[in-house]
Amino acid sequence: MQSRAVGVLKAYGIPIVLGLIALIMVVLIWQQNKKIDTLESDIAGTQELIQGAEVTKENVDEPFDSKEHEEILQSRTVSAKKIGGEIIAVEDMLASFYKTNEDLPEDQAAYDELFNNLEKAKAENTRLTNATESDHIQTWKLNPEWTLKLESIVTYQDTDNVPVLFSMTTKSGKSAGLIYAIYDVANYKLTNISRHYTTDGLDDEADVGGA
Repeated sequence: MQSRAVGVLKAYGIPIVLGLIALIMVVLIWQQNKKIDTLESDIAGTQELIQGAEVTKENVDEPFDSKEHEEILQSRTVSAKKIGGEIIAVEDMLASFYKTNEDLPEDQAAYDELFNNLEKAKAENTRLTNATESDHIQTWKLNPEWTLKLESIVTYQDTDNVPVLFSMTTKSGKSAGLIYAIYDVANYKLTNISRHYTTDGLDDEADVGGA
C-alpha cells in the first residue's frame, strides 16, 4: 500500500511541481511586466516635463525688451488728459469772448488776432464736441474768470469710452459746478456732455446783457 502511494506520488508529483513552478513564473513575469509598464509611463512623463522645462527655459532666456513692453502698454492705455487740455483751452477762449462786456480792440491788428483766435476756438470746439454755431455761445464757464480743471486723470486700458469730469471754480475759490462727459476714444470726441452749476456758480455768472 505504501509502495503504491509512493508510486502515485512519483507519477503525479513532478507534474504538480512543474505546474507550480510555471504558475509562479507566470505571476513573476506579470508583475515584472507591470513594473516595466509603470516605469515606461514614468519615463514618458519625465520626458514631457523635460520638454516643457526646455521650452520655459528658452522663453526665459529670451531678452526682455522693456522699451517694447512699455510701448505696448502705452498703445493700449487711454487717457483723457490730452483732449481735456484742448477743450479747456477752447472754453477759456470762448468764455473770454462771449462772457465779457469789454469793448473790441480799436487796433486793427489786435482786432484781427482776436477774431482769428475766436474762429480757431470755434473750429476746435466743433472738432472736439461736434458743436454747432449756436453751441459756441453756450460756454461751459459762465464767467471768464472761472477756472476749468480736468479732474479725471485716471488711465484706462482697452476701452472705447472713458468717463471724464471737469470742475469749475470761481475767482474766489468757490465751487461753481461740474461738467460730465464721455470721451469717445475712436472718434476723439467728447460726447454726452452735461453741466451742473452750484448756487455760487449761478450767482457769479457774468452779466453780459443776455448773451
